[in-house]
Amino acid sequence: MKELNNVHRLTQSRGFTIVELLVVIVVIGILAAITIVSYTGITAKANTTANKNNANSVRRAAQMVYTDSATSTFPATGATSATVVANLNAGSAKIPTGLTVNNAQLAAGATIQYLTNGGAGICIGYWDYSGSGSAVYLYAGNATAGSNVATPTCT
Repeated sequence: MKELNNVHRLTQSRGFTIVELLVVIVVIGILAAITIVSYTGITAKANTTANKNNANSVRRAAQMVYTDSATSTFPATGATSATVVANLNAGSAKIPTGLTVNNAQLAAGATIQYLTNGGAGICIGYWDYSGSGSAVYLYAGNATAGSNVATPTCT
């Protein structure tokens, strides 16, 4: 009978209390929240960096076309992305394969906007995900921001 009481006592002392389980769940929840917040900031920075690098590639390609052309003009924009890409790839520098470049209004996303002011200058826009999230423009030649920065006229 004494041995049976020892076995009964062992089975009662096993397992976790509800308080112990709740503490573990709370700790896991806090660690998950910290990880998610950190990951969100890292992806925003990575997307912005990728967009900036793509915009710089487009600017370099356009400057190479300007340098290579006999008329010293930047490549013209087109109605479609394929036309803009073909015009940019006419020089010795090439833009990354699969990059969408158009002259449409820039919105949130990875699309690169390419505008020209009659071939004498270019404006290249990309989306910046960090901070408030907005369009950022690079200029080459005699292009400036113009009066409307949200949708620049590339004057």
